[in-house]
Amino acid sequence: MTTAGQDGSAPPTKDTSPVPTYHIWKRLLGVFLFACAMGLLEAICVVYLRRLIVPAGTDPTLPATPLGSLHIEHIREACTLVMLLAVAWMTASNWRSRTAHFFFMFGVWDITYYAGLKWFAHWPASWLEWDCLFLIPKPWYGPVLAPVLISSYFMLGCCLLLARENLETKQRLSLPALALQLPGFLIWYWSFVKDSDLIQAHGYAGISYSWSLFACGLILAGLGLWLATRMGGRASLALKSGCVCA
Repeated sequence: MTTAGQDGSAPPTKDTSPVPTYHIWKRLLGVFLFACAMGLLEAICVVYLRRLIVPAGTDPTLPATPLGSLHIEHIREACTLVMLLAVAWMTASNWRSRTAHFFFMFGVWDITYYAGLKWFAHWPASWLEWDCLFLIPKPWYGPVLAPVLISSYFMLGCCLLLARENLETKQRLSLPALALQLPGFLIWYWSFVKDSDLIQAHGYAGISYSWSLFACGLILAGLGLWLATRMGGRASLALKSGCVCA
């Protein structure tokens, strides 16, 4: 093995040239189109399912009844997550980029899903109208605006992180940044499921969504994102300074 000083030449070094920005946005465009198509397709499926589960004349303030005993909706949602995870895995090369691509697609899929319902079924009439948002591990309920805002946060945050992801200086997700994201997500989850049993038993009447819990979750998650991008920027400057000094 040749080392520096034996022949006067420097040892071979790993290529650390940054990934061109257009490659990052090209990948994002690809997963964006996939998630849009997936959201519209799921909206079409839900339009048909709702006609089976909630026939004409059913009280819209009552939650939908399960379709059969096989929990078809649980299987459908699980398959959706698997599809998003698989595409994210194939698109990126490390866990940070894969995670970012997954949440970016999740956000696009969720927003496109509701846009599709608005287009095909003229629902929701208002963005504050309640919906069963998710079923895993138990039913999530809340106004449509809440998941749309969370999905917008996912898209914005993932774009910021992916814009910093290159071979020269990897975006580092520090423990404090992750520690702020996790409780933020858990608070969001609790805001959607805390009245789940009551809604299933009596419908949406008399239930109000806790926007204060939503705001707390957003503040914690936003601080985590700010900390991640701030520390990533400092690491990038430190690395560049070290290269200049060397």
